[in-house]
Amino acid sequence: MTTNLPDALPTLSAGSHDAEHGEACVMEYVSLLAGEEWSDRPECTHPMLAHEARTTNDLLRDSDRGRLVPLIGRLFGTTEDTPDLRARLRIEQARQVMALLEPHSRGPVVAAIDEAEAWIERAGDPADVRRAIDEAMAHPRREGDLDPAHTSFHLDAARVFAFVTTPELGPAEAYAAKAHVVAHLVAASGECRADCGNEPARARRMVKDLARLIDVYDEVTGRAASPSSEADVSVLAQSLH
Repeated sequence: MTTNLPDALPTLSAGSHDAEHGEACVMEYVSLLAGEEWSDRPECTHPMLAHEARTTNDLLRDSDRGRLVPLIGRLFGTTEDTPDLRARLRIEQARQVMALLEPHSRGPVVAAIDEAEAWIERAGDPADVRRAIDEAMAHPRREGDLDPAHTSFHLDAARVFAFVTTPELGPAEAYAAKAHVVAHLVAASGECRADCGNEPARARRMVKDLARLIDVYDEVTGRAASPSSEADVSVLAQSLH
């Protein structure tokens, strides 16, 4: 990450912003420091990573948003995008939800993840994609004892097919999305041990989840990890306040 920063950097804050208003979300910062046109969807960052970064940025409290600073440099240069990469990222998201579940309830998620991983490197056709979607939609749903905000979070997150279903959706990515759905439906049934209804607490956890997603991107693509040095982070953090 470059330390040749502009003299007047905006304040890191929630939401999207105009360049001249003195505020920026984390992805607008990436676009600024990458030398791209001001945007919260810079071309230098993989769309899934950018989405997670924007969501985390907006949920974090102002006092916690600095937790994203060390990841800004790692979001640069994540431009590769393949069906297998998207599948691996979605599988990691399913694993992250599974880690929050009561151990006795993880079996269906483990099975769905194993199934998704088996589709990596395999050929398929639209019928396989349709089968993955139908199986995800048919996964049993039962009432649990979570508070309404907690349940709503997992049920909303389980609607991932509304965003990933395109003509380009392949079997590996479809089955990875199924694993993501299954994980959230199991969580919504009362098996989640975390406080996902508490947005600030969830957002702090999402910072770590985002870092792990970037790790997966690096592992899959072979990108050499180049974490920001303490000096880089210090300079940038000081400029964000």
